Amino acid sequence: MDYTKEYLKYKRNKKIKGIFIGIGILLIAIIGSTYAFFTYSKSLQAFTLTSSGITASFGGGTNQINITNGYPISDEFALQNLNQLDYIDFTISGNVEDEDQGLTYEIYLTEKDSNTLDPNYIKIYLTDENGQMIKTPKVYNYLDNTSYSRDASLGKLIYNENGVSGNYTKSFRIYAWIDKDYEQNEVSQEFSFYVNLYAYNDENKEGSILIQNKIAQLKKENPSCNYVVEDYDTNDELEATYLSGPAPGKGDCAIDFNYVWWSGKMWRITAIYPDGAMKMVTDNNITTISYNPRDNLTYYDKQTGAKSYVFQWLNEDFLDTLYYQGENVIDKTKYWNFALTEFDGYYNNNKLPVSDETTVITSISPVGLLNSYEYYKSYQNTTLEIGYLNIGYYSMLIDTENYYNDSVHVRVALFGNVYIIGNDNTPMGIRPSVFLKPQITFYGNGTKQNPYRLTYDYDTATINYDLINTRHSGEYVKLSKNGTEELFRIVDVEDNKTKIVSVNYADNGIKNKFGTAMPGNSLWGGGTTTGEGTWYTYLNNVYLPNLIETYGNIFDSSIYFFGVSGINYKLSICASATTDTTKQCEKNLMNGIFKVGLLRYGEMFATQQGSGSGTSIAMWLMSRNTYANTWMVDETGFGNIVDYNYFATTERVARPTLHLKPSVKILSGSGTELDPYIVG
Repeated sequence: MDYTKEYLKYKRNKKIKGIFIGIGILLIAIIGSTYAFFTYSKSLQAFTLTSSGITASFGGGTNQINITNGYPISDEFALQNLNQLDYIDFTISGNVEDEDQGLTYEIYLTEKDSNTLDPNYIKIYLTDENGQMIKTPKVYNYLDNTSYSRDASLGKLIYNENGVSGNYTKSFRIYAWIDKDYEQNEVSQEFSFYVNLYAYNDENKEGSILIQNKIAQLKKENPSCNYVVEDYDTNDELEATYLSGPAPGKGDCAIDFNYVWWSGKMWRITAIYPDGAMKMVTDNNITTISYNPRDNLTYYDKQTGAKSYVFQWLNEDFLDTLYYQGENVIDKTKYWNFALTEFDGYYNNNKLPVSDETTVITSISPVGLLNSYEYYKSYQNTTLEIGYLNIGYYSMLIDTENYYNDSVHVRVALFGNVYIIGNDNTPMGIRPSVFLKPQITFYGNGTKQNPYRLTYDYDTATINYDLINTRHSGEYVKLSKNGTEELFRIVDVEDNKTKIVSVNYADNGIKNKFGTAMPGNSLWGGGTTTGEGTWYTYLNNVYLPNLIETYGNIFDSSIYFFGVSGINYKLSICASATTDTTKQCEKNLMNGIFKVGLLRYGEMFATQQGSGSGTSIAMWLMSRNTYANTWMVDETGFGNIVDYNYFATTERVARPTLHLKPSVKILSGSGTELDPYIVG
């Protein structure tokens, strides 16, 4: 073959737009207490990931390899003309002193969902920095699957090495091209993929082992501290080692090593079971709803199959927001005990709920709540006021109490005390809880600043090039308004538009009325109900223009639904209280199509999101309880019903919601509170 002729043809082809290659490395590590997890800093050109034991660095490009309309070439031509192809160098280095703690790592590739070029025609070639071949040219689709445990089909292995220890340095160079057998056409084609490094310490990659090692290390540093309470003499479903102690900053021996960031929410590990399974609960309330109708406080009726509002919200609405919630993460064999509880006092409960086969459930409830016994265990080594699960808001527990010869509900109050209240359906905070499967793997160090991450979490390797509507509920987005940065959280994706809600109250706690007085109708956004001094008018005429001035036209109008709900949160998106399932509910009452609104009753994050009632103010929701009343959440986390005279004359704060257009992209960030997405 005349390679000179082929090369000249390659150079002068008018269709070619070139091969633009960039490379990025997301270092995902599961390592023991010997090594700190990676931190990273990013720029538009490159980013570097480091730890106390390992460094991975590269430069000269973005964090992807992108081939757009490249001319097909043969392997022979490519290998003889590598100097004509773009490449990126990257280096992995480390200093692992203990050879028994040797590191294993894999370099693997993940492709972009929007690719139009067939991966069966993409060739990958890996060398060292001097051009010596490490991997022969191979079709992307023919690469082996990675052993990365989340889902092997999502990663293509390009290189791996086991037992790395001592002073270690290895450099790589990667190339990609379109295979000669590909037939070009007039349609623009593109193929992008990402290069990732998965690194872990074989000995300590299981989450339960990581936490147990952390506890052992902390006890060694401070022998007087006791971070756990073992309980192996009760019912089988509750045998566990419970983490117990004060919240960070509220005393010695603080429980500050059990944070988990998963599915856009911060969680706290509360218990470790003998088989390695773990229980965790969200670090804050996620919504505010009623437990069930008055005089019916059963979580789930096994005889009739009747499900409480809490059961439905947890296992339908909330469950849908979790990544890989199926067989990969959630252990559905563990028991949720919602039996009657016997109290030994108003503040403390140290007796196990008495369960039988009618008051424990397993697989039909992947998500539940903590019960009063488990909550008590969390502060058994300290006081209830400073226990690490006390968040300073009212929240529900799963069990009930037979103190009044009639089932009453068990709740957590502002000071962390567990208490009972009779026959009451008042909405309050919900903190979902799940059991993690045994042998689930973590990386990170468990602090709030660097929480554990599940290896079954959504792949963060591609986030800088994803559209924002590919992300999930709970992740953070940062916007700036008049030079002031403002945090939002993703609520949901509706019609490909990303709904976000402000973490803080609008404009530093400014207050407005909900709407004007209209007897018999508390409709938001309905023309005459949107007079001066109302939240509708302020948000759409004052608040929004300030955002548009900075970001341009990235916000989109959307339909806001706020049907009459009563205490059934599902009906807040219905025209009338005639159905009781979200799936059947027709969204046929268009109360308003506009850009800025408020959250509905029972929606994700429709609750207080501060650091306790002392930091919060009563705030409006936009749902109606009846045609003449609307909902708000007070500063303690309770849901309250207010009538049209009240909302027409009383000013309260609000947390605005907006919809980002389907075309809005993520420019940087990882979606956490400390590293929110930057969009544009």
